[in-house]
Amino acid sequence: MGSKRKQKEKQKDFKKTKLKVGKTSQKADNYTDTSFKSKKISLPGQSITHAHSKDLQHQLSLTKHHSPTARKEVVISLTQNLPSNPSSYKKIISSVTPLMLDESKQVRLEVLNLLKECGKKQPGLLDLHKRTIILFIVSAMTNIQFDIRNTSTKFLDVMIEYADVKSYFVKILKNVFILMGWSLQTDSKSKSVSITSGSSILLGTNTKKARVDHLIALAKFLQATLFEKEGEIDDEYVSDGILTHPQSYKYLIPNTPQAYAPLKLFVNEMNIKDEDFGDLQNLDTLTTEDLSTRVNVMNTFFKEKMIVSLSNLVKEGSAVGREATKCIQILEKI
Repeated sequence: MGSKRKQKEKQKDFKKTKLKVGKTSQKADNYTDTSFKSKKISLPGQSITHAHSKDLQHQLSLTKHHSPTARKEVVISLTQNLPSNPSSYKKIISSVTPLMLDESKQVRLEVLNLLKECGKKQPGLLDLHKRTIILFIVSAMTNIQFDIRNTSTKFLDVMIEYADVKSYFVKILKNVFILMGWSLQTDSKSKSVSITSGSSILLGTNTKKARVDHLIALAKFLQATLFEKEGEIDDEYVSDGILTHPQSYKYLIPNTPQAYAPLKLFVNEMNIKDEDFGDLQNLDTLTTEDLSTRVNVMNTFFKEKMIVSLSNLVKEGSAVGREATKCIQILEKI
């Protein structure tokens, strides 16, 4: 019996124990617990970094990202987190303005919202950068892609509301004619090759809706550039019951750029009798800061042809006809 008991004890060392489900094997006698617990360290002088507090320079670099979704998101982030420091807006405007020609419509619409917010938060900002913005608006009006052309006048609406576009009167009008497919020439050859107002070749798809937007912007542009703003003088000299002398403006800083441009000191003065100014190409050398010059340019070069083209749109009826009628009524008041 003694030999059998010793034999069983030896077999225990080589016998594999069967474990029940859910139970672990017994730990060895020399087992060392290496687990540890960590605690958070609180620093009162620091806070959690959010996505909208990223470095501005990094955000502006993303405006050139290859993905349209990334470009759209960064423009939205800039719109929602515009800085209070006016010096940062120059970099923002310079970076997002080229996106007015972006292939993605969603990106262009977000840029439109950003420019609106900039105009509301920083009055006069768009007026400082209007040269660059107008350049891209004109480029959008004549872009090869119809979708970009269709949204070009939306940016013009923003500039009319928050900036002074009088100095670009001729440039904008000439490109509106190109955008709408209207001809500025009166010879038979130009009429034969010009695209009719009812054609969708130039405007592409969604032609009717796009033309309605273009005509609305045109009406606002004509109203803002061909007429003096009512009540502007009275509000300037009468404030809180205090009457200011009407000649005080001569001794103050001018509110408009190129305040002395009407004196024609460094520009070519318009002379209708001069044959050199009978060419539309020479109109770009004129300054149109004063109202009389803009009215003369409109009556001499644009009014008659514009009314003829608008009359063709009136015949179409619907929203296009209504907006064309409004434009004609504005032109007839000149």
